[in-house]
Amino acid sequence: MADTILKLKSVFRENVKKQRAKVTPQEAQEASLSLWLQLKEDVIFQKAERIAAFCSAGTEIDVTPLLSGILKSGKELYLPKTDQTKTLMEFHSISNLKKLIPGPLDILEPPDGKTIAPKHIDLILVPGLAFDNRGNRLGYGHGYYDRYLKLVDPKCFILGVAYSFQIIDKTPKTNHDIPVHAVLTEKYILLC
Repeated sequence: MADTILKLKSVFRENVKKQRAKVTPQEAQEASLSLWLQLKEDVIFQKAERIAAFCSAGTEIDVTPLLSGILKSGKELYLPKTDQTKTLMEFHSISNLKKLIPGPLDILEPPDGKTIAPKHIDLILVPGLAFDNRGNRLGYGHGYYDRYLKLVDPKCFILGVAYSFQIIDKTPKTNHDIPVHAVLTEKYILLC
């Protein structure tokens, strides 16, 4: 059974990567701007003070305008740094996106700074290759977010971020996969 789920996840990952590669630069830019316009109006965002997010990589939906908007709103923003030797990540404060540096996975990371304990995060934005309407998330297979999400306070709102075509009927799921509460796309916010 576990082998079947792993194979399914691999197929889903490849299919979504192919779909994302077809997004034109103009579509990507419009989608990117739409994320922030939607998030800033949402009550979950308005109530949150400490927000953990991520930097986009490759063909992921670009969250740069969203990160800039969070900083301009005066809220605390934290971005992940990965430690591949321990397969862990920590979230460090960032106040200027121009200070981000490439990390070990070729994803921009904050330089060393103040870290936040998982239990103090109010809202965490997470990437994924696919999500379903029950909140199940298909990640990249390294488990960084699943391990981290087990540590956040139960009151922390977990928000997936993706293109709307990354919402599928059902994602393959294992016992260690942590679901999201909602998914922010360029078209809508899906409550799970």
